[in-house]
Amino acid sequence: MRRDSDRAHGARTGAGRRARDRILAGEGGAGPALRERADLSDLVLFLDDDLRESAIAVGGIEAFLLETQRILEQPRLAPDEITRVLAEARINERIELLEDALASLRRSMTLICAQLK
Repeated sequence: MRRDSDRAHGARTGAGRRARDRILAGEGGAGPALRERADLSDLVLFLDDDLRESAIAVGGIEAFLLETQRILEQPRLAPDEITRVLAEARINERIELLEDALASLRRSMTLICAQLK
């Protein structure tokens, strides 16, 4: 059963495990329609790498969010705990990594799209 707050994010994909976990496990990525095209083989490799890099970056951001949530839910907020998570989280670096990975993913997809036309 889904919570109302979950429903606000749209329909479920029905794919089961989180997309990040599936991508990191090597499941998914380019399908046979792309893999069978020899002229796209290098681009498909880049695409798969870009997907994995994006998933890794999302994982780092998710870890920061979960740790932040854990701290903020404590009965007594400790400024030292907040300072600790801010010092070690390097959230800006993780966001930059995600931006780079997504930009590269978009470039790879754009190049593949151009080859398919």
